[in-house]
Amino acid sequence: MLETPLYGRFQREGKRLSFTAPTAYHVLIRSSGGLGCFMIGYGLLAPVIGADLPLWTGWWLLVGTLLILAAVLAAMSLQSISFDLRERVYVRRQGPGTFPTVRKGSMNELDAVVLISEPNSRMLNGGVTYHLVLHWRGATQPPMVLQQDTRVLPSGQPLNLAASQILQLGLAYAHALGLKFFDNSHFASPCPVSVFGP
Repeated sequence: MLETPLYGRFQREGKRLSFTAPTAYHVLIRSSGGLGCFMIGYGLLAPVIGADLPLWTGWWLLVGTLLILAAVLAAMSLQSISFDLRERVYVRRQGPGTFPTVRKGSMNELDAVVLISEPNSRMLNGGVTYHLVLHWRGATQPPMVLQQDTRVLPSGQPLNLAASQILQLGLAYAHALGLKFFDNSHFASPCPVSVFGP
């Protein structure tokens, strides 16, 4: 399953830091599921109440079922992590996978936030994606991409040319979490997360 981009948000007057998918993504998941239920219901009830269906009944049932399945798959693929900065604990919802797992732990288990650069000229000509990656001590958990930013660089420019914005965010996140921060954006790194999950 494909990685869903996460974005950091300070909440509760800076006492909590959460990394989740954008609100619009959550709305899209719910809307797809709701529309699927409506289509199935309409496809089943329209013939009963004598309403004329503009398309074959089976079409409504099929498309409605596919929309619900897409919403369920998208919901199961979501990742998130939230940090209680006062209690120094985190809750990680780790997808993708058949079933997402939820892990809780102390922020003392965390090691560092690292900024890396992944050249992706196949997706965009001259493109580079900057990833803020969270690492656990002793690699007890897989690394997690907290946030990413894709930019297009002029030919021949260093990879970290457009990294300043996400670099500042990474420094702010690492400071809030009490972690070390490493800027490795000056050399190429592979995508830190497998396309098909851990």
